Amino acid sequence: GRLSRGAVRALYGDRISMSASRLERMRSCHFAYFMEYGLRAKPREPAAFDAPQIGTFLHFLLEHVTRDVLARGGFAQVEETELHALVRRYIDAYVERELPNFESRNARFRYLFARLRRTAYAVIDQVAEELRCSDFVPLEFELSFGDGGTLPAVVVSEPDGELRIGGKVDRVDGWVKDGKLYLRVVDYKSGRKEFDLSAVKMGLDIQMLLYLFALQKEGAAHFGREIEPAGVLYLPARDEILSAERNITPERLQSEREKTLRRSGLLLAEPAVLQAMEHDSLTEPHFLPLRVGRDGQLSGSIASAAQLGRLGKYVEELLHQIAGEIRQGNIDADPCCHSEEDSVCQFCDWADACQFRDGRDTDHLRYILPVKPEEFWDSLKEGDGEPWEH
Repeated sequence: GRLSRGAVRALYGDRISMSASRLERMRSCHFAYFMEYGLRAKPREPAAFDAPQIGTFLHFLLEHVTRDVLARGGFAQVEETELHALVRRYIDAYVERELPNFESRNARFRYLFARLRRTAYAVIDQVAEELRCSDFVPLEFELSFGDGGTLPAVVVSEPDGELRIGGKVDRVDGWVKDGKLYLRVVDYKSGRKEFDLSAVKMGLDIQMLLYLFALQKEGAAHFGREIEPAGVLYLPARDEILSAERNITPERLQSEREKTLRRSGLLLAEPAVLQAMEHDSLTEPHFLPLRVGRDGQLSGSIASAAQLGRLGKYVEELLHQIAGEIRQGNIDADPCCHSEEDSVCQFCDWADACQFRDGRDTDHLRYILPVKPEEFWDSLKEGDGEPWEH
């Protein structure tokens, strides 16, 4: 479907401002984006402590506990008992602020929140363990881009208007070498989220990359140093291992927890930078998405500085493409999926209004086809940063 130019202007105006998360929402399905942000429709929501609230709770703890620990000299200077006291303090602060009627909630709600408390301790313990063996230090929390933010919005100018993209970064870590500040963007994820080059190819999973490249361009004035992009990481803010069988050994529990909480992302393939992120990364990485072969060769989710440069151009071209789709009034029902079974339609709030059927009129699935890293980077080189046609 297509909206008229007049309808587009009435809904969005000539100057469109949107968050990076909204941008990814549009790329996942144009119709769902139109329902949520064009018509501003509201789905029915059950009264429960759901996934977004869990994410908000864990974000709150991670930010405030980490900030306090840094003020006390860093995780290496804070013992476990002191760390756990901070966690308890901020759990109580969150309950008082966000759940004032906590004691009157039903037994199931209080049981689930008790499990969430245990998850919070496990996640923060793991973050503490990581940062104790890292030279990268958290520099910013909830760093904002856009109007009224710490850094300016990312602006995409078109002949008939402009697209302004803002948002917030959960955490920005930095390390200084030879006068340059290497920055990595960290995003806390309470759900199952993996960095996927095939999704990036489709214009999905570009939110953190967008922030990273914006920091490279605009961060020098804020941080006072030349900026080098060091990568992006998803930090799993969950601990599914707590529900494992009761007789699990401590050694196996630790091993399984490391697998579950291993970061996902894309990192600069410079040994000195990787070793600064995790001291054992070149021999036995525990946190970073890296593998060390028997011959000592490093592999995993890494990219050279030149590859990151080409990726930055590709993301910029994607933004121009997205701006064009908005201006054209695209409201097609065209969800992205890896297969019919995992289509976002299964969980879409607007499925009843959409009545999607693949192949009917303009309804069509857009498949996220797997791509090998070498194919992805070769295609970027051949296309000189131009987006793929979908």
